[in-house]
Amino acid sequence: MHNKETDNLPEPDCIPGCLHPRRTYDLVGHGTAEKLFIKSIDSGRMHHGWLITGVPGIGKATLAYRMIRYALGGKPLLQNSLDVPKTDIVAQKLESLGHGNFKLIRIPYDHKSKKLRTEIPVNSIRKLSDFFRSTAAEDNALRICLIDSADNLNLNSQNALLKLLEEPPARSLVILLSSSPGRLLSTIRSRCIGLSLKSISDREIETWLSSRVNATQNEIDSVVSLSRGAPGKAISLFNNFDRVIKPLGRYLKGLSNVNNSLDFNLINDLALAKNISQRKLFWEALQDTLHSQAIYSCTGDWKGAFEPIKIIKTSDEWESLWRKTIEMQQLEIKLNMDKKTVLIDILNAIGP
Repeated sequence: MHNKETDNLPEPDCIPGCLHPRRTYDLVGHGTAEKLFIKSIDSGRMHHGWLITGVPGIGKATLAYRMIRYALGGKPLLQNSLDVPKTDIVAQKLESLGHGNFKLIRIPYDHKSKKLRTEIPVNSIRKLSDFFRSTAAEDNALRICLIDSADNLNLNSQNALLKLLEEPPARSLVILLSSSPGRLLSTIRSRCIGLSLKSISDREIETWLSSRVNATQNEIDSVVSLSRGAPGKAISLFNNFDRVIKPLGRYLKGLSNVNNSLDFNLINDLALAKNISQRKLFWEALQDTLHSQAIYSCTGDWKGAFEPIKIIKTSDEWESLWRKTIEMQQLEIKLNMDKKTVLIDILNAIGP
């Protein structure tokens, strides 16, 4: 089964290098959230709006598709479980975006500019009324819309969605995903059941990752340490190990060498527009390392992914550098600053 919406087009609702959530069938953690949803739908009194929140890579979309498979009549492998297998007809139709009772709302692709748009337009939300009022195309009369991500809704889109949530059509279910729920209208949040996904323990991520990738223990340890409790981010870091983790490690190790020079091949690579995801991973790995260094210089307790940096600075100086990297990462996005210059300035500032 194929759907023209996904053929040869970039999918904004997928972490680069990772299997798309609608094709992912296992989930690390979040058992409490799953049980709450099962109880709600099995009771016959399911709420029409659900808001799943958590950091990127925590499993929001993977959980959502597990919920959707179950709600559309997929048969789980175990009782009181959302483990609908890949072979189930509902799962197959969802994978191809070919299920008549499912609607995915995400950033659309602009065929004229050949780029993804930056927001979900209001028309995408307005068209949902027709979808929810249409005759059910499948045996199960429930109609489900997934908005991935609600963070991409502009104000007009949010207001249109609010009207839908205020007067929900019969047998409708809207699932919103958000990494920054504070940006949503409070009235939208109040009309949804909230599922706030918490960080997964390092041990759980390590066990899960080790069973899926061929890596050394040192590689696993580095990736898990930098994952911020998000399995999706751990996979993305592993897939970009040679482009992000290794060069960052070389840079940090070379800081103790007075003749150390910046890796301009790395800087040029991270500055390319197509490598925005790798740049974000690099920024965050650098920030986490500086934060660990600030704690280490004060307490002597090291919990970073790399060896401690062998240059002398006070804990306040390390903390200041950590905060500066966060600020500069935010500013370069808002002001469209030159990517090479920003990274060079930051890396030079960290040096002795």
